[in-house]
Amino acid sequence: MFNIEKFKEELSKYGLTLETYDKIITDIDDKINGENDYDWSEIKEKYNANCSYDTIRKSSSTPFGGKMRSEYEKYKLGLDDDTTSGSDIDVKIQEMRREKIKLSDARVEYNRLIRQEARKESYTDMVKRIICENVEPINMNYVDTSDIVGSNDLLIHVTDIHAGIEIHNWCNDFDQDILRKRFEKYTSEILKIQKIHGSENAHLVIGEVLSGLIHNNLRLQNNMDLMEQFKLVSELISGMLSCLANHFNQVHVYVTPGNHSRISPKKEDALDGENMDLLLPFYLKARMQNFENISIHDNTIEPEIAMFSIRGTKVFAAHGHKDSPSNVVQNFTLLFGMRPDIILLGHRHTNGMTTVADCKVLESGCMSGADQFAVSIRKANKPEQTVSVVNENGLVCLYDIQLDN
Repeated sequence: MFNIEKFKEELSKYGLTLETYDKIITDIDDKINGENDYDWSEIKEKYNANCSYDTIRKSSSTPFGGKMRSEYEKYKLGLDDDTTSGSDIDVKIQEMRREKIKLSDARVEYNRLIRQEARKESYTDMVKRIICENVEPINMNYVDTSDIVGSNDLLIHVTDIHAGIEIHNWCNDFDQDILRKRFEKYTSEILKIQKIHGSENAHLVIGEVLSGLIHNNLRLQNNMDLMEQFKLVSELISGMLSCLANHFNQVHVYVTPGNHSRISPKKEDALDGENMDLLLPFYLKARMQNFENISIHDNTIEPEIAMFSIRGTKVFAAHGHKDSPSNVVQNFTLLFGMRPDIILLGHRHTNGMTTVADCKVLESGCMSGADQFAVSIRKANKPEQTVSVVNENGLVCLYDIQLDN
């Protein structure tokens, strides 16, 4: 029969009482279950136990585990009565262990929810800081564009910008100065196309603005943190929009979040809404508020998918990391109950067009060009984007814009 007094004497050799013993075995269980971050030496120091941390870790022959602990647990349940059968003891021990596991699972879930809420709060604080600090409206030189009339509009893709990365390999050079030059070249090419076709309005779809943290080698190649990346690219986009606003009747902007712009490197750890691309509309609305002919649109149905119409042509746009050209038409049609006429995708870093069930699936490349990860998987595409001309009959032509200098 279990002798509690002898057990207390044994605990005293370790400098423990029954109260501190209950606490230390709880910490041991929590460590084994991954519910705390203590190492074994920290548990020893926390309770000033008169033993090495290895004694706690290898606990099968000590009070911290094995037979001694099992007998103590039986004692706590009042199971040392000689009249209690062995089978009853086993049943009650199993019940106790099940309840302990339930309690442990509940604590794990509670801690997960607390961490999730804390992350949401920190993300909200970051949004406020980016939007509210030093974001002044651009002072525009007024140009009346209301008399610009045409029979078509331009659909302009600005995707996979990857601001913040620095690349120097055998097939590509890229840094923030080169990114600025590519934005200037792209804007110039857009204005040339507008002049050729006499286009009236511009519709921009922007996605994956940051290099982000999704691959370990990106952390080494990035020379800017997420905040710096975001502010750099937002200013470049703002400059592009202010220029286009002086040459088009109306400029419409849509954003499709990409996988590079999520805050967490691991996609399984990322929360819904934790994506820097989602901040872009807020920033642009603040920066471009003096331009009456620039409209920054929200994705009101599905946050990751832009849905709009150009002269009666239904356009859906997504970044493309969850879609492929072969299945996106069917998936979007079933999801939304209507078939789009044009779908825009990025992500694959290559310009292209596929026709699926009379729907044009247009893919655009990237602004940054091939980085080390792309080269390592045998991809070396040049920096490129697409501009489409759309009239009342749909897609008229597609421009393949090369951005390397």
